[in-house]
Amino acid sequence: MKQAKKQLTILALFSFIFLGPVRAQEQAEAILDQVRSAQPRLDQPLSGQLRKDNGETIPLRMFFRGPELQIQFINPSETLNLERTESGVSLTDQNGSVRQSITGAKLTRQVRGTDISYEDLALSFLYWQNAKLVGEGVVRAITCSIIDVHPSSRDTEYGSVRLWIAKNRGALVKAEGFDWQGRLIKRFEIVSAQEIQGKTVFKQIRIERLNSQDGKVLSRTYLEVQP
Repeated sequence: MKQAKKQLTILALFSFIFLGPVRAQEQAEAILDQVRSAQPRLDQPLSGQLRKDNGETIPLRMFFRGPELQIQFINPSETLNLERTESGVSLTDQNGSVRQSITGAKLTRQVRGTDISYEDLALSFLYWQNAKLVGEGVVRAITCSIIDVHPSSRDTEYGSVRLWIAKNRGALVKAEGFDWQGRLIKRFEIVSAQEIQGKTVFKQIRIERLNSQDGKVLSRTYLEVQP
């Protein structure tokens, strides 16, 4: 009897060791699937801007066209198309009738001199497959699941990104990007939200670029939208 109990204990221990990480990964993927499918479908375009710390603003317009989100800039004219696909998100840059894919090293370029890169704008890290649920935390009184994601290639400035996902609504609340040496270099946070056509849409997102050596904020950019 004692021998049987000992064997059951050992089996339970090995079940925890081998199944624990798998379940954490499965849970993380399920949560991220919820976030990916939560993009609002709106009948009206939204006006917005990128606002830098120095007061400079870059106007933009956002159009929700089914699985595609279109962001239009002026001076100079430029249209970014973000389309969700089965394998992730496709990002293209359109000038006139010419549309070019933004891939590889181009994704890490800054958008119009702001702290937002093209991969930030596309939230491409939400589609990375190497995800793991690491715990819970509270951001702005919102209880969140905390998920770490890692890229499958080096076509990104991030070696990993930590995500805070609201447990009761499946929405991204905060994200922190780390370089390939594990140092924090960028932070994203939803500052405020709004109701548009019965759907919750962000009103202001703050993006901070940090010094990798001491963690101090180097600059900030705000992405703001309104009906």
